[in-house]
Amino acid sequence: MIVNRQPLYMQIVNELESRIENGLYENGARLSSEPDLAEEFGVSRGTLREALGILEKDGYLTREHGKGSFIRTKTKVFAGIEKLEALTETIRNAGYEAEDQVLEIREEVLSKSECKMLGLEAGVKGFIVESIRKANGVPVIYCYDVIPEFVVGGSMKKMLQRKDYECMTEYLKNATDYPPSEYDSTLTAVLAEEPLTELLKVKENAPLIKLSGIILAYDGKPINYGVQYFNGDAYQFRLVRK
Repeated sequence: MIVNRQPLYMQIVNELESRIENGLYENGARLSSEPDLAEEFGVSRGTLREALGILEKDGYLTREHGKGSFIRTKTKVFAGIEKLEALTETIRNAGYEAEDQVLEIREEVLSKSECKMLGLEAGVKGFIVESIRKANGVPVIYCYDVIPEFVVGGSMKKMLQRKDYECMTEYLKNATDYPPSEYDSTLTAVLAEEPLTELLKVKENAPLIKLSGIILAYDGKPINYGVQYFNGDAYQFRLVRK
């Protein structure tokens, strides 16, 4: 006889997670009442509430006072990090509908740190592109891209063509004379704060993955400095080492 040594509340967590991930509940569906669930699992309401609290923290439930607990099916994109690939393509390859939304394109004097990352003299102008990637309509990535003026010959009209492509790498490859060769990046974990909470529709201090770095042309010249913030609850990297 195999004895399950997990605490009762964790057994409930695992069972409800399994039901949610296997599609037994629709997104937004209301769970049975606490008394009914406690009776179903044969536990006290205190034990049940402990399990529901964990499920809420892990993003499987939302709980509304006086109304009950509601299912939140999780959109999660799994992507490799070992090659330069369009972010929309990683979303689509994971089986989700991908959407690119350009929020703003503007010209401005670049900051000292941006100039340094791009190997430019201090005080030069460049173009800033802010955009969002969505999976099944859910914001999963916020992108902040800096493009040196020489890449587009200083032309705002040419820079606005970014809207015709799904991502920056596709734009650079097809609309400029500087196709990308490689991406030199750094991956860190950060906590969400404004304006990222609003852009990615996450709570304050929610875990985010920050990917920052430069895209190099084939001659080794930096042609883009980018920072991407990934919703850690919706996007997961996979690293393959050989």
